Amino acid sequence: MPTTPARLPFHWSTIDPAIRREIVHHHAADGVPLSGVLYLPPRTDPAAVVLAMHPRGDFSRHYLAPALAAAGYAFLGTTTRYLNNDADALHERLLLDVAGTIAFLRARGFATVVLLGNSGGGSLFAFYLEEAAKPPAERLARAPSGDRVPLGEVEMPVADGLVLLAAHLGEGRYLLDHLDPSVVDEDDPTAVNPRLDMYDPANGYRPMEEGASRYSADFLAEYRAAQRARCERIDRRALAWCEEAAWFRARLREPGLTPAERPFVARRALQRRYLLVYRTLADPRHLDLSLDPSERRPGSIFSFGRDPIAGNYGEGLARVMSARGWLSTWSGLRSNADLERTLPAVTVPTQVICATADTDIHPSECRRAFEAVAARDKRYDELRGADHYLNPAGPAGARLADPRQRVADELIVPWLRERWRT
Repeated sequence: MPTTPARLPFHWSTIDPAIRREIVHHHAADGVPLSGVLYLPPRTDPAAVVLAMHPRGDFSRHYLAPALAAAGYAFLGTTTRYLNNDADALHERLLLDVAGTIAFLRARGFATVVLLGNSGGGSLFAFYLEEAAKPPAERLARAPSGDRVPLGEVEMPVADGLVLLAAHLGEGRYLLDHLDPSVVDEDDPTAVNPRLDMYDPANGYRPMEEGASRYSADFLAEYRAAQRARCERIDRRALAWCEEAAWFRARLREPGLTPAERPFVARRALQRRYLLVYRTLADPRHLDLSLDPSERRPGSIFSFGRDPIAGNYGEGLARVMSARGWLSTWSGLRSNADLERTLPAVTVPTQVICATADTDIHPSECRRAFEAVAARDKRYDELRGADHYLNPAGPAGARLADPRQRVADELIVPWLRERWRT
């Protein structure tokens, strides 16, 4: 990916010096320290603030901060406890970060808090809103791994609105569509079942620089089923490891352990096993643009302009994950942070914005999210000529104005002003 200032994913090259910026230090609902940058409009103290967070990304210099602050809204971009490292990420504990951040904003005097769910922030915030709406006794008490989470023991302040911007259906759902089902041995990064290999010419593959790949309906049906089967296999392994450690923790609390037994049991009770997950960039839609048609170009944001085969056999996503982190964050079958599961509980005003040239999140998925929202006050918009990071892209990208300015001026700010004046 180009690294010139104008194209860095979540940053900008210039900002009005009149916009006030404040480094803030706050904490999650369970006391974990967090930090961020609060942007305030020149000369005014607004009643409404837009909050941006991502499970592992740093949104303290989010590209929308300058435009929203210039329009009269405060903007807080903040980190989470898993900044730049989701290897042991429990989404259920991330909700404590969101709760503490909203409480901090309420204490600062903001009457209105609108959540900007950009990319992975969308499923994080929808999950939060679902849990915050429940009575404490009905909130989740455990992560999918069985690890305890104190959601019922903390204050989870409600927010007033939600914007889903280029938001996928959930990190687990995203990865489920990208798992390479041709993996035949989780401990061998190159062993392949050619029948299920989207990178095999016999199945319709052509290298990106040579032209379009084409995959048959029969191949895709078998492929998608095999992706699910692979996820189930990884889940079973992760669950077995979590259950084994839990058994030893319970055994450690039982009376009667001899001095000779205790070290053996204690070490296994403490053990947290990690998965190595290979080949996680294998969605046929990256190379066959007839699938889920849109304005996108071939490739993926995770292949950095190259054929996705480079990312699939290279770094990929979710490469090193604790068993519990996998189940909570990257399992498409176990993670609770799934928009189609959580949005039916979201009743605050909601805006869904689809970037139509996004290589990784497709208009059909944005529409599914919109349809799942329970709010009566909901709006669906498409931003033409924009990729996932709202850089100009696709057929309309070169002839339309900067997508980042357009999404603020034409979509988000008007939507905010209709509901909450600055």
